[in-house]
Amino acid sequence: MTEVISQKLIEQGFAEQGSLVLPGYSWEQYLSIEQLFSDSGVRVRFLNGYLEIMAPVSLLHENRKSNLGCLVEAWCLEREIQFMICGNATLRQPDKAGGEPDESYCFHEKKEWPDLVIEVALTTGGLSKRAFYESFKIPELWIWRNDDLEIYQFDFNLGEYIKITASVILPGIDIDALVECSRMDFASQAIIEFRKRIKKDL
Repeated sequence: MTEVISQKLIEQGFAEQGSLVLPGYSWEQYLSIEQLFSDSGVRVRFLNGYLEIMAPVSLLHENRKSNLGCLVEAWCLEREIQFMICGNATLRQPDKAGGEPDESYCFHEKKEWPDLVIEVALTTGGLSKRAFYESFKIPELWIWRNDDLEIYQFDFNLGEYIKITASVILPGIDIDALVECSRMDFASQAIIEFRKRIKKDL
């Protein structure tokens, strides 16, 4: 199985594309493959029989993900909102979905699944991030794409995400300031500037 996957990765230009999606895999196969890649930096995600294998993340990916997280935390501290960092702890719905978010949080109290998941999408293709998190009914999903932020709220009646312009889970957070500061290279600079903008709103 490992040899077949390795050959497919080579044939389909895995390093250049950033991810590879393979159909026809069982939950048990996903768990085995995830274990095989556990120490390699390669990430594995499963959704309804599809397996996505993702290349190790880039510096830009980590910068944007970490900046967004730092700014969420800075905002919560200023507002005295209790938060729990769930990070990239693996989410699993047996036989349906499994994988790691880029960043995630619970607010106010500990829960089974995060209230907010942050994903950084620097490449195209791969499994639908919205479909993946719909499996867990994550209340809010942020996707950083094309150097901007997309915000989605899970509609429990529709069973899917709808795009929104302002956060519901963190009402009042300045999205424009968040985006602007998240583009900065240094987290320290981003936090200082964001806190200045926060204080103006208090």
